[in-house]
Amino acid sequence: MTEDRGPEDAGATVVHPIEQESYRILAQRLDLSGRGPGPATVVARIVHATAEPELAGSVVVDEVAVAAGVAALRGGAPIICDVEMVRSGISAPDARCLLGEVPVAPPAGTRSAAAMELAAERHPEGAVFVVGCAPTALEALNRRIEDGRLRPALVVGTPVGFVGAEASKERLLRVAGTAGVPVIALRGERGGAAVAAAAVNALGRLAGGRTHPRTVGRVADAGGPPAPAMVLIGHGTRSVQGEAELRAFCRLVAAARPEVPVSEGFIEFMAPTLPEALEAAAGPGTGAGHSVIAVPLVLLGAGHMKDDGPVALAHARARHPGVTFSYGRDLGVHPTVLEVVAQRVVEAVAHRPVDAVVLVGRGSSDPDANADLVKAARLLADGRRLTSPRPPAGPLDRPGAGLDRPGGGPVAEPPGPPLGMVEACFVSLAAPDVAGALTRCRLLGARRILVVPYFLFAGLLVDRISDQAHAWAAAHDDTEVVVGGHMGVDPRLVELVWHRYDEVAGGPVHMNCDGCLHRTPLPGYESRVGVAPPTATSRTSRTSRTR
Repeated sequence: MTEDRGPEDAGATVVHPIEQESYRILAQRLDLSGRGPGPATVVARIVHATAEPELAGSVVVDEVAVAAGVAALRGGAPIICDVEMVRSGISAPDARCLLGEVPVAPPAGTRSAAAMELAAERHPEGAVFVVGCAPTALEALNRRIEDGRLRPALVVGTPVGFVGAEASKERLLRVAGTAGVPVIALRGERGGAAVAAAAVNALGRLAGGRTHPRTVGRVADAGGPPAPAMVLIGHGTRSVQGEAELRAFCRLVAAARPEVPVSEGFIEFMAPTLPEALEAAAGPGTGAGHSVIAVPLVLLGAGHMKDDGPVALAHARARHPGVTFSYGRDLGVHPTVLEVVAQRVVEAVAHRPVDAVVLVGRGSSDPDANADLVKAARLLADGRRLTSPRPPAGPLDRPGAGLDRPGGGPVAEPPGPPLGMVEACFVSLAAPDVAGALTRCRLLGARRILVVPYFLFAGLLVDRISDQAHAWAAAHDDTEVVVGGHMGVDPRLVELVWHRYDEVAGGPVHMNCDGCLHRTPLPGYESRVGVAPPTATSRTSRTSRTR
């Protein structure tokens, strides 16, 4: 549909001069600089399709939803529409509507809702659902998402009307947020088929019919060996929200490269277990040449990374000697991880700066992992301007102060990057704890402090961080504490996971073991050198109440 194509697509198709002029006018009337590139593209198409710039502020779309939609369309996911008007406006050839299969409305229901129920039964996972007209159809999806019967790749919810439209969209945002389902929505009573079709067509143009850039190393080329399978290693959690986010993240990873078989296995609390996932990835009757790459969804390399993963892989190798099992690195203190955390800080303090940031990790009995969190805190503090500006430096605080050249006079050194107050601490197993870090920041003069969980997904420990921060704040009336968000389902982290996979596919990967307590006699941990690590069972007994 040419009416939904922006001038940036001119390299792919010929854009009519009228359309170019339309987007030029749109750019003059609407500032989308505050949106990311993906969301800005979606919003621009919606405004172009409706000629209503004021709609832009009501569009709910983020990079996660855009990435999920693009990945789903590239992977050939079905697109299910509530009415034919929406379907006819979507350029993708596999858009469909089941309204024709419901000739009569059920008692106390509508045809569109019944058709959506039928579509949800046929496509319980991985489809793109688009509701542009019927609030009852969106409510049918809401119910199924809420009770766990539906796991869409994306829901586009823009029904229009005075009865039920606004409420159904608000409920979608609530239930999808809890379930970890990506959403594009238009708040309020306005909406319609043109809005829904514009959103989907924007994703289609971003997808461009292209697959993810090819991986390096041992990846399938035409006529070559198949790409190694990927097994994502997750810890697992008892948290409903945490499980939803973890599984949504795994779906996004799989959708990004549909040519690679992707599965996931969990160390505890969730199914399938890691040994079961490795067994399934090896496949029955596979011979020499088959490869499996395991990538841990771990931020810091502690016991689960160093012990549980290698043990499971060793058992898999023993059971399948003809299969090559390889192990990727932890996500680590990578610039991408720091970028996501920094964005969570900016989101939390968008309207009012803070004096200090407290970065809270899980905590471990492994000093190497704990040290990496301190390194992450320093890298976030150095040059990112995440906290309020520090007071002007005194004469003894300037770089080079007190030092003299051989000929006399102070050394002229340029000032370094601004260093904010970012303190590292731990919610369990290691010190300092949350209260200790907050107290330190207060003693250093901070009166507005942001607490940020250094966690990928929601969970009981993330909830505990919030509880401890608020409990400390209640006891210190002179200090305000704000709790920020964890990293969550972010497309940048999806890219990092594939980067870890590509590292292994391109050659052997070795961890940095300089600080490993099993190999290096670290002060206070000398007795751990060469000692077998605790079993997964014993570790689970210590942590079963914390996830």
